[in-house]
Amino acid sequence: MKDEALQALSDLELLQRIIEGGEAAFEELYQRYNVPLFNYLLRLTHDNIAAEELLQDAFLVLWQEACSFRGEASVKTWLFRIAHHRAVSWLRRRPEHSHGDPEQLPLADATAGPEDQAIEAWKSREVLAALDSLSSKHRAVLELAVFYELPYGEIAEVIQCPVGTVKSRVSYARRSLLQYLKNHGLSEL
Repeated sequence: MKDEALQALSDLELLQRIIEGGEAAFEELYQRYNVPLFNYLLRLTHDNIAAEELLQDAFLVLWQEACSFRGEASVKTWLFRIAHHRAVSWLRRRPEHSHGDPEQLPLADATAGPEDQAIEAWKSREVLAALDSLSSKHRAVLELAVFYELPYGEIAEVIQCPVGTVKSRVSYARRSLLQYLKNHGLSEL
């Protein structure tokens, strides 16, 4: 089957082909989700190597357990759930995990002057610090809601808790984030 034909298949159709041993379908699903999953894992772990290992682990689980997919959630949600649980387990084993890498800060606008670049870099560091100030439970739901724009129902599937809990965690995380930023001079964000 051509790459274009695989690209036209839904995630569920790809998963069905994976169950049948379709390596090309697995590659297509990997191409669709490896970047967002890696970014999610990196934001949770703050560790490039761990995020890469957890990503590979999540896709290995997908390959090995594709036939266990019950269809109660989307394939995307199921894959995020697998990755989320791997990251939570990793974080539990490493309570001393680091807080952010200054090398991972967004690049400043090259057309801006040095003062503006310094201000933007400071703001980026403060936002990362604000995210790091959240518990892993609150950071995870905020990441899924804001960066991946998952609806609350899907977030509940990923982290396996009631929708009401997701709503309260997102609300708490947003309030905490805004309070942290306000306390650090960034109330205009």
